[in-house]
Amino acid sequence: MNFIACDWGTSRLRVRWRGPEGLREVASDDGASRLAARGGDRAGVFEEALCEALRRLGAPAGLPVLVSGMASSSIGWIELPYARLPFRLDGSGVVGRWTTSDDRCRVCLISGVRDEHDMMRGEETQALGWAEEVEQAGHALPERATLVLPGTHSKHLRVESGALTSISTFMTGELFEVFCRHSVLRHSVATDPIGDLQPALDPGAFREGVRASGRPGIAAALFRVRSRQVLSGCDPVSNRSFLSGLLIGAELRSLEAGEAPVILAAGSALREAYTLAASECGWSARWTAIEVDGLAELGQRRLWRRWESGQGLVASPDPDPRARP
Repeated sequence: MNFIACDWGTSRLRVRWRGPEGLREVASDDGASRLAARGGDRAGVFEEALCEALRRLGAPAGLPVLVSGMASSSIGWIELPYARLPFRLDGSGVVGRWTTSDDRCRVCLISGVRDEHDMMRGEETQALGWAEEVEQAGHALPERATLVLPGTHSKHLRVESGALTSISTFMTGELFEVFCRHSVLRHSVATDPIGDLQPALDPGAFREGVRASGRPGIAAALFRVRSRQVLSGCDPVSNRSFLSGLLIGAELRSLEAGEAPVILAAGSALREAYTLAASECGWSARWTAIEVDGLAELGQRRLWRRWESGQGLVASPDPDPRARP
């Protein structure tokens, strides 16, 4: 791989290079939020963090670096404007900007995508990676589908005729964290890891939560986390699973009816939970779950191949050199 793939999230930085000896990867807690909080020369802080990650990676000097995620946001290295929907999954509509870091390596910042009411940074590159994976397997992209990318802010991306046509963001992961740690429900759910592991999913309680999400009034259903403990003696691990099922179920019930496939791209824990919820909601016949790890790199590889063939990116205008606070 004659470039370095960088996925710069809000809380994590990860760089990858595939050389003759296989995959090398370096990750750190130098996410965009942490770096932005340092203040001062924003671009310089991000350059320093990237250069340190590249030194640890040990890839050959001079390789270009493709960066997707929050580095192009208002709390990032340089703020770039969003590409607009519809967003072609061949990569033709990607907005980006080449810059140069202090160690003279070329860095391409890839911007996000927006419509009139929603936006994302990083997930569009994962969507490009999904398209690349489908085509590498010798298949055509489905004419219509929904790509689900769960997380702190879950994204549902509608795919139509080879393009993303809508974005829906669900604050499922953030709500789960808020309810577990900052609401009255914190007294009723397990929050601390057991050793190095989070409490295991209780499938029965999780399914109960998914079923509860189908009844009107989620605010009332949320208080059942508390009443399950006080009135029924349910333990904190069971209540944690019930709350998770309630929130994930509410998210998945927004999926459109019909026969269009739904593709979930997630790590193992979220794949298990979302697939269980999909089964309870009746989506199993339409449901496919894949591993999300590596999709951003695949998406960047799709872009790099395009650019190497002479099809350039949509260049963004030079931004205001003053970084936003």
